[in-house]
Amino acid sequence: MLISVSYYNTMKILIPEDVLRIMHVLRENGHECYIVGGAVRSALLGLPVHDYDLTTDAMPERMQEVFASFKTIPTGLKHGTLTVLSGVRPIEITTYRTDGDYTDHRHPASVKFSSSVKQDCARRDFTVNALCYAEETGILDFFGGIEDLNSHILRAIGIPEERFDEDALRILRALRFSARLNFTIEEKTASALHAKKDLLAFISAERIREEINGLFDAQSGPCIMKQYRDIFEVFLPEIKTLTDQQWQKMTDEMYRCPASYITRMASLLHMITDRPKTVLQRLKYSNEEIRRITALIASVDMPVHDRTDIRRIRGLLEEQTMDALAMRKAADPDCDIETAQRLYQEILDQNLCCSLKELAVNGKDMLEAGLKGPDVRRALQACLEEVITDRLPNEKEALMNFVHQSFF
Repeated sequence: MLISVSYYNTMKILIPEDVLRIMHVLRENGHECYIVGGAVRSALLGLPVHDYDLTTDAMPERMQEVFASFKTIPTGLKHGTLTVLSGVRPIEITTYRTDGDYTDHRHPASVKFSSSVKQDCARRDFTVNALCYAEETGILDFFGGIEDLNSHILRAIGIPEERFDEDALRILRALRFSARLNFTIEEKTASALHAKKDLLAFISAERIREEINGLFDAQSGPCIMKQYRDIFEVFLPEIKTLTDQQWQKMTDEMYRCPASYITRMASLLHMITDRPKTVLQRLKYSNEEIRRITALIASVDMPVHDRTDIRRIRGLLEEQTMDALAMRKAADPDCDIETAQRLYQEILDQNLCCSLKELAVNGKDMLEAGLKGPDVRRALQACLEEVITDRLPNEKEALMNFVHQSFF
């Protein structure tokens, strides 16, 4: 949607009632209040809005007075933020402010409250994230954010090097926004990303992980990754060993994978390291995420020729089986993955056994039969092999007969 720069302040954005209520309370008490940032950007682009952040000239103590009848959480009063629970969602309200020096390339050492909404917007990262909106005024745009929205450009506010020097996480935020919005990063902003990339050493692994996940969840994430290899090398040094041709092949395969950080991280790590768990632990992924990603990696070289093959993959991956097949197709576009997907659907439709937990026998049955220690697991694995190869039905009597014949 193209927005006329001359008339943007006459536009109306649909605001949920609970958000309007909070804004009206501040207005009725003599204060300015605007929706700011991502909510305005997303609304203008016709994208879903999930969170509404408000900014106001009311001081933190004044906000507590104004919202005395509401349930509130003093989220970060020393930085000017109060969270108001309106009954539908928590809404963060922050006093206009200017930031002091950023001594750690992440957080300002101090903040100074302001009465100017323009000053507050000047401290933000990108022009399209510095738009404000209120019903009474329409859209406020101090830095050309509307024009950049129309042009699908991501541009840092002011001097890009200064913005990234202040908060190095903005480097990855720029890549994520570019991928998610399909925006081109403006030339000076892009140059600053490369120049300041080493400042990512000051960012925690957890924050890096979250930004990369968001990037990989965007369809065009690997395309952005392809353009900014040097930035990824800062926290994924394993990719430094890749040739340009290998890098091209890897990012192309990632692009063909489902737009999911789990699948794309598996595709990436499969191609750059034989120790994926070590990399994932370094980036502070959860144990469950590590399990899912490493299981996908383990499936990459498993055959997919017949129903037995697919049952083995299903037993390893469960609900991730279709992702594994999609990864295989991404790596080998000539692979007959349609047949594998058809076989997988047949397995689901017929509710066929693919894993130990789906067997008609269990460890207790093995113990009662007289097996002990490691033989219990070996017997169950042998039963599973007989079932998934269709040599035996998944029935208790048939499986126990097999156990007695094979292990006694």
